[in-house]
Amino acid sequence: MSFSGKRYPYEWVLLTVLLSLSVLRVLYVLYGPLDLSADEALYWDCTRRLELSYYSKGPLIVYLMYASTALFGTNVFAIRIMAVVIYFLSSVLLYKLVIALYGDDSGNLDKNQAKNQDSYLGDKPAFCDQPRNSKEQSIQLIALVCVLTLQIIPLFATYAIVFTIDSPFVFFWILALYLFWRAITETRGYGKGYGNWALLGVAIGLGMQAKYIMAMFMVCASAFILLTRYRPLLRTLKPYVAFVVSMLFFSPVIIWNMRHDWVTLRHTAGHAHLSDGLRIAPLSLFEFLGSQLGVVTPVLFVLILVALFRLRKDGSNGQSRSLQSLGQGDFLFYFSVPVFCFFLLKSAQGKVQANWAMTAYITGIIAFVRYFFYAEINESPKIAGVHTKRTIVIGIIIAILVTAVALFPQAVRLPLKLDPTARLRGWRGLGVEVGRLYDELSETGKVLIFSDKYQITSALAFYVDGNPITYSINLGRRMNEYDMWPGINKAAETIRKETTKSINGLFVTDGDTPMPTIVLDAFDRCDKQLLDIYEDGRLLRQYSIFKCLGFTKLHDKTPQSY
Repeated sequence: MSFSGKRYPYEWVLLTVLLSLSVLRVLYVLYGPLDLSADEALYWDCTRRLELSYYSKGPLIVYLMYASTALFGTNVFAIRIMAVVIYFLSSVLLYKLVIALYGDDSGNLDKNQAKNQDSYLGDKPAFCDQPRNSKEQSIQLIALVCVLTLQIIPLFATYAIVFTIDSPFVFFWILALYLFWRAITETRGYGKGYGNWALLGVAIGLGMQAKYIMAMFMVCASAFILLTRYRPLLRTLKPYVAFVVSMLFFSPVIIWNMRHDWVTLRHTAGHAHLSDGLRIAPLSLFEFLGSQLGVVTPVLFVLILVALFRLRKDGSNGQSRSLQSLGQGDFLFYFSVPVFCFFLLKSAQGKVQANWAMTAYITGIIAFVRYFFYAEINESPKIAGVHTKRTIVIGIIIAILVTAVALFPQAVRLPLKLDPTARLRGWRGLGVEVGRLYDELSETGKVLIFSDKYQITSALAFYVDGNPITYSINLGRRMNEYDMWPGINKAAETIRKETTKSINGLFVTDGDTPMPTIVLDAFDRCDKQLLDIYEDGRLLRQYSIFKCLGFTKLHDKTPQSY
């Protein structure tokens, strides 16, 4: 990015807005109401056991969290500062992507290069004859509005604060979009220049280390090349170089799975309901559609789809040449609609999480801004129709309000059942109480903390003072990450080799739950107490905590599903 204020005023606005939002997000992380999510706590727990990969997720999130906690210590700030930084970088990359799509000063074509490209593509870019300064500022404004829109959409705003695999996944998806566009429109000719293709492979490979759905990028890219004017690229080595490089960077995950009986593949197949075969689950489909309306807001959801189809239709009809000179409409379409359709069809078979289709909205946002705000690239903002303008304003207001409510649900007394952040509150209180009981039991012997839920197990590992090693036993659940590590019986064996003290236990589960027989048989005696976590006078969560004395051996179940 350039820093000439007169020539590039919108870049200064971009940096000012992003830095200001980043400061506010850091303050929210430090003083806001949200504890770590169970997944964040689990990824942190994985940093104490660095491996090439992990049971259900790739290793990238763990490595990033390991680096941040090594710098800032074991605390919420150290974990979530990575979300703030990565979202800042993702926003800058989105700006650069829009500039690359519609500009000519970021690696696209100037006049002479466009003439050479004509012989390959058979179509002269219309922007080559437009005034440079007005076009540049219009493009910058389009890019700025795209970035601002990204900040207010609830689905994305969450991952600017909560650090899960979606934060680096979105970053690498946008980076791959940028590199792919630069690669297919690179100015050095189609017989040369493999740099962007190799970098694209790096971005895809690291993206898959963050989240396996990144593989969808290769599907979308293949469809785009195959079904557009860029089909001749398939006769070159360039796309295949990108694929080979991506597999090299993804190879640690493959090697780890080879050593662990392909357990991640089994987990993914189970998570995707592949063993269920062909079935129709209409309720799941409607639930997925409803979730998309919720995380994007209904108005923006509809307008994004309209923009994607209209831009592609205009390009295929040869209209709006300045819009479609290099196939931008097709590019936006093929990296959005196939992703959404895939998960829509998948939801007809089984449950699909609301965030799984999130990358469909990245190019969707660009299409929305490009179509509804600009008729020609060198013109002023032009929103056609009074009703359309009002609809867009309403959509933006709704998105801002939903995002604000999600961040500050207590301000509007949102019912806990409708509050998606409720599961991110109350863990600290549980950790304090379990820590008190841990210290009490430690006076009479060694203490093992365990649960039958990985969410509770990981939260206790983080929030109990001293960060003890915790364990997840199996009372009939499917496999989770803790089953890949030494269990509670192994820990007891190690303790017995080091001391003659008795071994006690703290078993924690949610709700008012009777003592499981499997746990009762593993100890001489167990006493139960209930812990109610209240928030503003409302019962947020309830836990059953069992103080157990005299551990012998736990005969829990072997996971039967993944």
